Amino acid sequence: MQILEKEVLYLPKEAINIKGTKQGLVILLDPKGDFEDIKAGLKHKMESSSGFFSGAKFTLYRENQLFPAEINELESICKAYGLIPNPEAQWPPAHGKIKDKLELSVNDDGVNQYSMPGEAALLVKHTLRSGQMIEYNGHLTVLGSIHPGAKLLAAGNIIVMGTCSGFVHAGYFGNQNTYIVALRFKNVHLRIADQMFYLNREQSLNGPVIARINQNKITLVDYIDKRP
Repeated sequence: MQILEKEVLYLPKEAINIKGTKQGLVILLDPKGDFEDIKAGLKHKMESSSGFFSGAKFTLYRENQLFPAEINELESICKAYGLIPNPEAQWPPAHGKIKDKLELSVNDDGVNQYSMPGEAALLVKHTLRSGQMIEYNGHLTVLGSIHPGAKLLAAGNIIVMGTCSGFVHAGYFGNQNTYIVALRFKNVHLRIADQMFYLNREQSLNGPVIARINQNKITLVDYIDKRP
């Protein structure tokens, strides 16, 4: 009878809790749990996820440290389901004050990258000419124009403070909620997520203009009064 009560009160799956962080997944292990229960709970969590965590980075965390052999065994289970070890993830997360100053780095192409809490963004302080390309895993703002033959690719939104020509792709990881804003569009190949739009002339709207997906197609809308 006592064994049955233990099985009811403590299921193996309760030994595992998965948290998402900016560095990846943190798999929290019950500090009081038996290692066999933790191992069974981890397998149960992976099997019940139906491949949802495949490709994600992860790290293991337990208040009471595990033996190296036990860590290797648990990591092997995760890797068997497509997860990737990531020792850089931290738990508990650090809670620091937001700095008054932004961290700034400048590369040889004149691209400024500001690092601060929030979404990643890149500032390009020059015009892109034919043959030039910038690709960034975040939002992009260009203080200049995009000439024909140039390429601009971003996982997030794109803002062009000039004439937008060439090839411009926002949301290239498939985010259909992204958009492209420019003072004017002319002879441009636009792509947002998996939707494409080609404008072989200059748009008739008085800029700035926003291109976004509406009813499964890209439309151009006046940024000020929202008229197509």
